[in-house]
Amino acid sequence: MSKSTSYIALIAAGEPFRLLFPLGTVMGVLGVMLWPAYVWGDATYPLLAHAGIMIQCFLASFVIGFLGTALPRLLDVTKLKLQASLSFSCGILLIATLHLMGHYVLADLGFLLLMLSFLGTLLIRARRRKDMPPPGFVLVLMGMACALIGVALQIINLTWPNFLPAPCFILGKRLLQQGFLLLPIMGIGAFLLPRFFGLPSRQNFPESLKPPPGWWPRAAFAAACGLAVIVSFFLEAWGFLRSAWLLRAAAILIYFYREVPVHKAAFGRGSLAWSLRIALASIPIGYLSMALLPARQTTLIHIAFITGFTLLTFTVATRVVLGHSGQSEKFARPLKSIAFMTGLFVLAMATRVSADWMPELRMSHYAYAALAWTGAALVWVIYILPGVRRADAE
Repeated sequence: MSKSTSYIALIAAGEPFRLLFPLGTVMGVLGVMLWPAYVWGDATYPLLAHAGIMIQCFLASFVIGFLGTALPRLLDVTKLKLQASLSFSCGILLIATLHLMGHYVLADLGFLLLMLSFLGTLLIRARRRKDMPPPGFVLVLMGMACALIGVALQIINLTWPNFLPAPCFILGKRLLQQGFLLLPIMGIGAFLLPRFFGLPSRQNFPESLKPPPGWWPRAAFAAACGLAVIVSFFLEAWGFLRSAWLLRAAAILIYFYREVPVHKAAFGRGSLAWSLRIALASIPIGYLSMALLPARQTTLIHIAFITGFTLLTFTVATRVVLGHSGQSEKFARPLKSIAFMTGLFVLAMATRVSADWMPELRMSHYAYAALAWTGAALVWVIYILPGVRRADAE
């Protein structure tokens, strides 16, 4: 495509990230700014709406945008059309609206339908594939299953509170709020993240309609690590907290140590590589800190959420945007915008985590953390996001 190709034409060409990444950023800002609206305004207590928008709208937009762009290319099948991208975007907007209005069950039902629709779109195409997906993508399917089962449990628990055993309430939340993110991050990360460090990917195999030699052992290893993560959710739901968090951290560390050996990479790969190191370290650090201080679990999980999941999301999205807009020469460069964005996310995490150690300042710290998070997102919007309007160089 020429660089003069229209924005709509770029989306219609099978690149839904160009629409869903901007939408996801707006959803993220909306979700975190509910806290300043509550602390300094007249808004209602935003805990449920905040969690719902951040998971089902913000992070879901980036997941759908990335997978909807990458998987058709990996499988060599028909790309997503403009209508599909618009439909998913409208669904996300509807879910956010329902959360803001306090209709949480309807919002969960909307998310369930959204994920079923997206998964169906991919599976229909997968039947006509001309290549095998990377073996680590078994974790992507497991993450989608976590989303579907988790939101279904949440709907049942909200509609019929005493229908299921009490631990199912916690299990549903963990599957939806962590499994939906963590497992795809592991699966996609094994394929994509070595490129940030100039390392060979162990997920690359010759093109084949059937699993080539070595594919099944990689897939089995990924599935075993994913199963360990899922088992940890059951352990946590039934009260074995320290065991759950230690098992989760161990599964993450073992998987990334083998599939993304960051310890073997040189330290001069630019700002994106440094941002990625912080994000990858924050996820197991968050769970290990929870095991050390279980009474602070709701606080310390934000280490994994803010400088883990969120920073990793924006870092990977940066590479996607730069790579699809003819700016791949920036991959290994020092980028002040990425360094500033990373610093603001670290500040947001530190402010949010420290809040619960200062009861008299807790709510104001929630608001300040939201402002720092929003500042980081705005830096990304100003310096990176305009690339979604640019076609890749021919």
